[in-house]
Amino acid sequence: MPDKDDKKPKEDITLEEDGNYGPKDPEKKTADLEKPEISSHEEKSSHENKPSGSEGVRRVPVEESEELSSDLPSEDESSEGKMIRKLSIRRWLVLILLLLLLILGMMFLFHKNFRVQNVRVSGNLRFSEEQIIEMSGIKKGDHLYSRISGSWKDILKLQYGKVRNRIIGSDPYISDAKVYPHYPGEVYIEVTERRKVAYVAIPDGYAIISDDSVVLEIETGDVPTGIPEIRGLPIRSAQIGKKLDLTSSEGYDICITILGAILGADANAADADPSFDFLSHVICVRYCENMTTFIDLDIPGREQVLSVKLGSLQTISDDMEWLRYAVISGDFADKPGTVLDMTGSKYLLR
Repeated sequence: MPDKDDKKPKEDITLEEDGNYGPKDPEKKTADLEKPEISSHEEKSSHENKPSGSEGVRRVPVEESEELSSDLPSEDESSEGKMIRKLSIRRWLVLILLLLLLILGMMFLFHKNFRVQNVRVSGNLRFSEEQIIEMSGIKKGDHLYSRISGSWKDILKLQYGKVRNRIIGSDPYISDAKVYPHYPGEVYIEVTERRKVAYVAIPDGYAIISDDSVVLEIETGDVPTGIPEIRGLPIRSAQIGKKLDLTSSEGYDICITILGAILGADANAADADPSFDFLSHVICVRYCENMTTFIDLDIPGREQVLSVKLGSLQTISDDMEWLRYAVISGDFADKPGTVLDMTGSKYLLR
């Protein structure tokens, strides 16, 4: 009896060259031939390395992935762009800074507040403001800081060193000066004037001197009035603007100290008549070889000249203040005697 399986149509099978039986379909055979051979080891490793759920992952072709990666900036390109942006910002900052400096420079050079508009003078008694300004050479419209010069000290203090020297050298009556700018548009000139305190006889006339021994004037006529004469000094020569040339300065220093005490008594006057000029009533200061000094006074209300003999100079300031007060009070007006001895502890009129 025939078997059930014999009723089932049988597929044509052929014997292939490698000895295996396969389907007779030529297309299937061709596809199998074109499929690359994979070794069992490679197939196993591929199954092991294959990630789970890989069926839903979209595989991007190589060309497409290259195009996507080219759209994103690389690290080199991004750092280069940042550097370019930094350089451009720096350029703008430098340009803005230069523009501000240019504006400030133009204002410094041409703004009216940096130009001399007014000159203020102080400390002048003998000279007028116009005379001091003329000595300085400063003119309105000059740049406020163009005359800063002199020593490093003058420059650091923003002072007109050369202008100061010009003012001092203009006249011997000016002993010192200070010239400096004051923003906006002003210049201050502070002068210190010398005061004539005595005169000395020289072969061709009289030399008027200051309290620091500088010769202020040389006169050849009448005796100067209002200041005393210093006698007994070994004078060698005298030149205007220079100190007296003496063979010995010992006696001169004593005389100048006495005259300074007389000026101090006038300055410290606290009596009822502060306008009394004690110095103008001193006729002369006489220095003797034994280091004894006399001053001759022309006292109001007294016909005779009063000679005052001075001793130590340690109390000379107090002595001159007392003597000034005694002259104003009239203590010597009606009293006899021509010499007042002030060398001891008590004052004696003889």
